Amino acid sequence: MQRLGRQGLHDHVVREIGGRIVRGELKPGTALSSESALVKSLGVSRTALREALRVLGAKGLVEAKPKVGTIVRAPANWNYLDADIFAWRLDSEEIGEVIAELHQLRHTIEPLAASLAASNASRQHIAYLKAAYADMELAGNDGAAFVEPDVRFHRGIIAATGNALFSSLGVVIGAALEVFFSLGIDNPPGYVPALPLHKAVLDAICARNANAARLAMCRLIEDSERDARQIRNWKLRTARAARVASSLARKARRRL
Repeated sequence: MQRLGRQGLHDHVVREIGGRIVRGELKPGTALSSESALVKSLGVSRTALREALRVLGAKGLVEAKPKVGTIVRAPANWNYLDADIFAWRLDSEEIGEVIAELHQLRHTIEPLAASLAASNASRQHIAYLKAAYADMELAGNDGAAFVEPDVRFHRGIIAATGNALFSSLGVVIGAALEVFFSLGIDNPPGYVPALPLHKAVLDAICARNANAARLAMCRLIEDSERDARQIRNWKLRTARAARVASSLARKARRRL
């Protein structure tokens, strides 16, 4: 672990403690172990631990209380738009609920953003969106290569609204989308990214057709919801099949 370096150790502690809190392994109101115990169990320095706890505090997951120690905070205090918290929730039993929440947020913001982009996008914004789309085309069915330009495309639309508040939201939504889109990197057989739907959004923005851009974005998000269900069900079936195969293998070894 020492080969990770200072930043790597710090990130390790954030993931370890933060993930356990979000997955419910550390309950609200619970005091974390003492600093010396955590340093020993995690194999990190006191400096790395303290830096990690400050990060977790900024995310709303923990707080330091005099004479008590570091306490796990209730979920009502968490920053649910934080990319790490979003990723940890996706890795928990809440995955279905988290995906539903993300799409509700997208339906609220992105169609309006596409509409505003059609009205307000500059030539530079249009060029940016075209470049992102071209990179998506180049990525094709390569899920890993598709994620970055896909996120760039959606963030570019929000940036093109001309609305400063939307632009701030774009950073947050972009981080969540990057984590969410990464779920589909290992695509089920026959899965193809929705390039035509992205093209419809781009064409409407380029044509300065606000209503068409809004409707095209709605269709794109609806398609993303269907894909999320398909990918999740496929992964559940794959995991279930792997468990069955492992169980059968153990039984076969016992009979030998």
